[in-house]
Amino acid sequence: MRPMQPKQLTVGMRSRSAGTRSTGMRSALRTAPALAALAALLLVLGGCGDSGPTAYGPGDRAITVDAGEKFTLEVPANPALGQNWYLASPHPDKGVVTCQGRREEEDGGDEDVVGSGGGAQFFDLTARAHGKTTVKLLFCPYGRCHSADEAAAGRVPTATAPPKDSDQEAAVYLYTITVR
Repeated sequence: MRPMQPKQLTVGMRSRSAGTRSTGMRSALRTAPALAALAALLLVLGGCGDSGPTAYGPGDRAITVDAGEKFTLEVPANPALGQNWYLASPHPDKGVVTCQGRREEEDGGDEDVVGSGGGAQFFDLTARAHGKTTVKLLFCPYGRCHSADEAAAGRVPTATAPPKDSDQEAAVYLYTITVR
């Protein structure tokens, strides 16, 4: 007669001799914390990526960017009330900076009341090559002008401060862009 061998038991699991696949369970239990840590790390690092181009406001008149960088000039506007911005002549040196387009967003307000919310207009730009150029934006409040060409026909002062929330005359805002 052979001596009886004791069953191999592991707390919380049965051994192979008891009929369960403990190797898979142990392996899963060992890798679960590592997978959880990896998932947490990916979640944290996912928030560190680019959230889009850097936006500069009316107070940022001297801007330095790297060649190839995309950036945005963000200016406050309420197009529903006739507040608009236009890229005015002379346009920036296309060898240094190119304009990719203009877009607008409206914020909040009462859906039933036209112009009750705020908003912004965006000029999306790309830095092309080392150099310096000027971007000239024309602010046309409350329908005082409807295009950069129309305003250029009249005398428009150059603004030295961000626009206020009150009625204003049309003004030109100059942004000096330096590309490294």
